[in-house]
Amino acid sequence: MTLTVEPHQDPQRQSGPVSASVLRRGAGRWWLTRGHLHMAYLILAAMSGTGVVYRLGFQSPGWMALYALTILWYLRDWRQSAAILWQAWPVLMPCVIAMASTLWSVNPPVTAYRSFQLTMTTLIAVRIASAIPAHHTMIVVSLTSAVGVALSYLNSIVTFLSPAFHPNGALKGIYMHKNSLAKATVNAAHGLVTLGFYWRLSILGMLAAALMIPVLGMAQSAGAYVTFAILAIYVPVLWIRRWGGTARRVALLFSLMVLFLVPLAIYISGIDALGLLLERLGKDSTLTGRTVIWAFGLEEIAKAPIGGVGFGAFWSVPSYARLYIEAYVDEGLYWFHNSYIELMVGNGLLGAVTFFGLLIAVVIRCFRWYLQDGSVTSGYYLFYVLINLVAALSDNVIYNEHSIRHMLIAMAWIYAGRALGRWRDVPPRI
Repeated sequence: MTLTVEPHQDPQRQSGPVSASVLRRGAGRWWLTRGHLHMAYLILAAMSGTGVVYRLGFQSPGWMALYALTILWYLRDWRQSAAILWQAWPVLMPCVIAMASTLWSVNPPVTAYRSFQLTMTTLIAVRIASAIPAHHTMIVVSLTSAVGVALSYLNSIVTFLSPAFHPNGALKGIYMHKNSLAKATVNAAHGLVTLGFYWRLSILGMLAAALMIPVLGMAQSAGAYVTFAILAIYVPVLWIRRWGGTARRVALLFSLMVLFLVPLAIYISGIDALGLLLERLGKDSTLTGRTVIWAFGLEEIAKAPIGGVGFGAFWSVPSYARLYIEAYVDEGLYWFHNSYIELMVGNGLLGAVTFFGLLIAVVIRCFRWYLQDGSVTSGYYLFYVLINLVAALSDNVIYNEHSIRHMLIAMAWIYAGRALGRWRDVPPRI
């Protein structure tokens, strides 16, 4: 039987029990299996989460179809589904808080609908992670991002799609917004580096990631450049991972020290690195109005610190803050360009405690996973989470409905738990 896993790993330990469909493929039969269906399911979710299907005009029908399919799958065997959801309760707690905030929301219908979408997004992630191995998800998400970025760059040359509107100029790509392209580019570069090491083509993977830099220039995103730079400490972690447990700890500790100490050193030195970057990108010191938006967000948090104003409800009701932001910063804006402020405005301390608790738990689990087996797969999920925790400071990438990044955080909890022996696999009837 041949499985696509890292040569030094035990496939049983990485992916859980080998399913009957895998055994059939190993016996030489290649008909459509449940595993193939879940892979297609993941591809569609990844494309939707990056905004591609919205750009092509079928976002709502696509997600409604995923919702219906997910509900049917969970109902198909409710006992098995109950066992899965019982083990995944930490990733569902933020959804519970979001739905509960409907009771005190300033706009209950909007909160009810958006919290339902957040919950379904999370349930889709749990379903996929319970059905297919961690390395398959890693490959699919990495390649989906890379293909999307490549098509965007190609469209900037041959223009097979009409340009997407943006206040700072039209973007000839497949994404609905320049920020969407920027986030996809960083995740594509991270994925390409990972796949290079995974397939023992590390130099080729790093060269492919370097080709993403011109696309960052198209996106003109300061946050994307900052998160892209994290790859400089990700590569050594992957390179040293096979040297043994002590080397892994040293490499990880050194990388984290660089991640936190370099910004501190720049701040102490008085060098306005951010200002220089913004100047090169033609942006102002307010981060294109972000600091203004954040200031209003902090004021809203102070008004309702315990439970917030309701998940997703702030942007649906008239207020002085909203009218000012839309008049002087960005007309039609519907988020704070900061996942943590958005979380606190919508769900207050209740949301912060549950979601930050989940984030800390996921990071700790991924750390232990990496230190346990030093696999490329574990490194991918650890740094995927870290990169997007940094990206969340300047954009809404997590705690957001239809976000592949939010989905990957939930999936990382499950995959790391399985690798550490803390996720009990249910009978393979999925």
